[in-house]
Amino acid sequence: MTDRGRTVDLGPLDRATLTLLSRALSSDQRSVYLGLPRGRHDLAVLIGIYLQLVRRGAELTGGSPCPVPDGPVVVVGLRTNVTVRLAQLAIGRQNLSRALRMQRIRGDGRVVDLQGKITRAVDSPSGLFYLNTALGRPSLGTSVGTVVIDRTSMANDQSWERALAWASEHDAARVVGVADLGTQPGSSRAWTQWPWTPALRADVRHTLGHRPAYGPLTSNALLAHRPAATPRVAVYRHQQLAELYRTVVAGVVAARRIHTSEPWPQPIADAVRLLNLLWCSWGSIGRQDAWQVLMGRGSGARALARSVSRGTLEGRAGPWGLFRETQWPDLRRGVLDLYELLYDGNPRWDLLLALIEWVRADRAGVPVLVRTRSRSAAAAVAEELADALGGDADSLLLAPRPGLAGGGAGALHVLPYTERLAWDASPRCELHLGVPSTLRTGVLFSGAADEQVAVVEQSEYTWLERSAGRALHGWHEQVRQTAAVLRLGEVPELATPPLPVAYGPVDLSGPSTAPEEPPQHDSLVALDLSALFEDYDTPARAISTPEDPGRGATAAADEPVPATAVLTEPEGAVLWLRSDEQVDVLIGQRYARVAVTALAPGSRLLRARGDGHSRLHDRLVMVMHDSAEVTAMDTMIGFFRQAITTVHEQRGSWPDVLTALKNLGSEVSSWQAVSKWADGSVIAPEDPQDIHRVALLARDTRLTAGGTWQRLARMAEELRRLHRALGHTAAAAMTEAARGTEGPALRQLKTLCSGIDVSEVLEEFDLVVVRSVGGQKSVSTTVLGRVPGPRSASSSPQEAP
Repeated sequence: MTDRGRTVDLGPLDRATLTLLSRALSSDQRSVYLGLPRGRHDLAVLIGIYLQLVRRGAELTGGSPCPVPDGPVVVVGLRTNVTVRLAQLAIGRQNLSRALRMQRIRGDGRVVDLQGKITRAVDSPSGLFYLNTALGRPSLGTSVGTVVIDRTSMANDQSWERALAWASEHDAARVVGVADLGTQPGSSRAWTQWPWTPALRADVRHTLGHRPAYGPLTSNALLAHRPAATPRVAVYRHQQLAELYRTVVAGVVAARRIHTSEPWPQPIADAVRLLNLLWCSWGSIGRQDAWQVLMGRGSGARALARSVSRGTLEGRAGPWGLFRETQWPDLRRGVLDLYELLYDGNPRWDLLLALIEWVRADRAGVPVLVRTRSRSAAAAVAEELADALGGDADSLLLAPRPGLAGGGAGALHVLPYTERLAWDASPRCELHLGVPSTLRTGVLFSGAADEQVAVVEQSEYTWLERSAGRALHGWHEQVRQTAAVLRLGEVPELATPPLPVAYGPVDLSGPSTAPEEPPQHDSLVALDLSALFEDYDTPARAISTPEDPGRGATAAADEPVPATAVLTEPEGAVLWLRSDEQVDVLIGQRYARVAVTALAPGSRLLRARGDGHSRLHDRLVMVMHDSAEVTAMDTMIGFFRQAITTVHEQRGSWPDVLTALKNLGSEVSSWQAVSKWADGSVIAPEDPQDIHRVALLARDTRLTAGGTWQRLARMAEELRRLHRALGHTAAAAMTEAARGTEGPALRQLKTLCSGIDVSEVLEEFDLVVVRSVGGQKSVSTTVLGRVPGPRSASSSPQEAP
């Protein structure tokens, strides 16, 4: 087997995984769940290829019973461009379509091979299929044999549940889940679970050795270094910070114990939001606020602090009335004091700088990956690190290239947890700023770096240790149970040592934030929060809220949100759209974005079919550029919007901003046009010099230095050109893609997208006509954007359930 022309050398861990899977399927285990260290890989594709090879071998030899059941093998995952990736793989000299009957499932339920030939799925009863979940849940019209679900490619639990539902709808005889360590498969099936824990991987490496790492199809990179049994810890002390945090968490715990059907009072919800923002802040609160608002992540810390300060619980009766008298004063005062402490000068900033220097000194040349809980926090930290250490912020936000050793300016990276890195054999050190949430403990055992260091306040040490210990013991029990079922022999008892303290404890309360001498190893850390730990699992879910605070600080994934019912042509299906969002429409020859409330009968609406949830324009940009380039685009556009907002704050009004621009020679027509540069409704000025003028007025060296404003102008022109082309070609191109034939519209888009075939991307979207728009209603977020099924022509949005 080759990947991009290079032979794929399967190593001991790959062979162990495939042998284990074969044994489980031969033992009639219907559902197998493989837990792997977090990272970006194609192990699900490898498993699909392996199962198809096993079945093809059984067909040719007619030997022992085949463990792979009859029916197509289907690999399910969320990918940017499936066809391009599959075309890079080959068996011998044949591509996967010729060698293994590999085909991609289309949005209409038919299948297409790598040569573009479209057939019915029922005509390939022993085929190997790939389903991109961005296409939704197309019906094949036949049952399937084995479904391999790549959960590592999915952004949330709902995508996983929909993939399982698709497998059930197609009567899958076997289901294999490929997931991250730390995730749970759920209780919908009786799962046989096998987590590849650090201890198991260390045993494989010691017993069977390791092979050179190459490409995402193998797990060889996981054995390049001896896996650490546990993450290491960097500990700091700050008495006032710990006391305030303890007070606020105690208030959150008390609030979570109130069981009532009504939502949390807004001041309490804002206090939790504020705590969430503050505790994941390691630099300037003001700078993080700016990025929080710029990236559309809701209110910043300053606005939330103002809301908490002015908020009251007056008029509340029952449990909340008692909470107002007993807990609210301390919770309110504690979170506001925490805000003041961190806003005046975040004591953790100097610690972060010291840690980066410590890693560079301890492991010279090794890249340092600083992890944050959100993209806005990553942008803020990267900007401050660029100011303190030199370099530019957008370079720090780029992910390291696989296989490249660190060194120089590229040795430091600031990335949110949502940025998934490929497994890599080169050494890396990953810094986790704070204790990961209970839902994210697996990041401490990631395969993207050979060393994990969690940076925690002394009072958090027990929380971290118990979270890691609970995960390790849970995985050990899963291995023990699976070993018994598959008769693999006895599993040695698990020995979990205390988490080693690699740095500190460092006292940040004193006059110096960095130690004068190298820090000593000290695992005897005081445990201020141990008394509260048993209550932590529940409030941690409240504290670790989604990145979008606008959806409610305590919102669960399925909490009702205001939505508008839209009746669509031609089937009369009801589509629920979030009322406060915008959607893509085609208006004549123009591709535009309008508010849901502005939709009218006859509007042509572009709707994502499945789990992609991106705009068509954004998806085409992702096909044209890799994730690093897209991140750089977003960062530079963000810099420009920050700059124009700064100019507005300096001048006081948009007409005054227009006057200042005209004084520098701008020919922009109105202040309304200028204001659109700030709110994002216009990508950037059409005149490149206007970008430069804004940078000069804002005195923003990020845009004026190194030709950044010229690069931004070129990017904006490319995006505008694509935007205009979509207005002219989207409808026709989608029709051509549905037919499977390349016509003039597809050819025009293909030319604009650097010659890349975009028909697969177009299949991810439906073009529907709005028949009527109904009123608003609160619905579950799991229903948003999804069509429950055809309705009669006489039904109306008001009648929708």
